[in-house]
Amino acid sequence: MNDNYLGLDVFASRVIYKDFVSGKIINKYEMIEGELQPSPKFRSLVDDIDKYRYLYSLLGYDIQKIGDESFFTTRVDRGEEYSEVAANIQVLLTVIARGVYSLGIAPGILLDPTSGLSSKQLDEIGELEEQKRILEACKLKLPLTDSVKSQLIGRGVCFRTNSDRFILSAAGKYLFNQLTAE
Repeated sequence: MNDNYLGLDVFASRVIYKDFVSGKIINKYEMIEGELQPSPKFRSLVDDIDKYRYLYSLLGYDIQKIGDESFFTTRVDRGEEYSEVAANIQVLLTVIARGVYSLGIAPGILLDPTSGLSSKQLDEIGELEEQKRILEACKLKLPLTDSVKSQLIGRGVCFRTNSDRFILSAAGKYLFNQLTAE
């Protein structure tokens, strides 16, 4: 359906807008019917990125890129709000990274769509003394799965598989790798 002067797919444009105004990240892959599959939203966005950047700039948004596989929007007039969201994401990823190492779990589990962390493993990480103090200091919810669901899944940084396991999205992988890089 291309009945607008910019030639954008109206359906795709609406879905992209809904995600962006909800504070979600659009990743190259998403969970569709319980499987990690190429995202039609991402493809539409990439195919017409210049048009979308123009339209969103008129609304006061900037479309930002995370690595080569994810996009999100920011607003100049809400810089502090985004700073808090970004800080919460960073804290959660740091807590998870440290927790995975503390429990002796290979960090690759977070990157493997056939594996992932269970709710039990996430909650165990949240109960580790250091991680618990960090989460409480940052006013993030315990058990850890609650914060992961609201902050990471809700924003598109993490996915929940059909087998009730948690894996990182493309954006999550990029951010996780940035945090764990030496």
